[in-house]
Amino acid sequence: MGAVFIAVAVILVIAWRPQKDYIAPINYEEAIAGAALNSNWPVLVPKSIPEGFNVTSARLELESYGDSGDTRWYLGFATDDEFISLWQSDGKLAEVLPAAIPNSSCDDSQIIAGNSWQKCIADKPKANGFVRTDGDLIYIVSGTVDWTDLENFINSLSAAS
Repeated sequence: MGAVFIAVAVILVIAWRPQKDYIAPINYEEAIAGAALNSNWPVLVPKSIPEGFNVTSARLELESYGDSGDTRWYLGFATDDEFISLWQSDGKLAEVLPAAIPNSSCDDSQIIAGNSWQKCIADKPKANGFVRTDGDLIYIVSGTVDWTDLENFINSLSAAS
């Protein structure tokens, strides 16, 4: 029995190879074009993908934190260690914000790109975020990057054409 255990252990040590998590490629341009065509409001996109980041999500979908018919445009970017996301929604702020930045407190505000954004901090899980509303539309930019990177991301946003 011991010999079998040792043989299996040797095979596992020889055969085991660490692998990175596989993230399926995202057709970013196609997702943007579809969202721009099918959304009732202008979808925002950064002028360029943040340096060192990969697109991990790009989708227009029904808002799961709102009323029937509410929609959400979600963009996600990540490195091995950090993420940045954009969440645009016509859902209710009281339902969308806790889903986008769980356990956050939003105490300060800041002017970025000519608009007033609430500054939100979450300790667990760690995330920084900025939130603003414009009529029925909610914009949330969050991530594990520092505040300057989030501000730069917001400054790079423009309506998809």
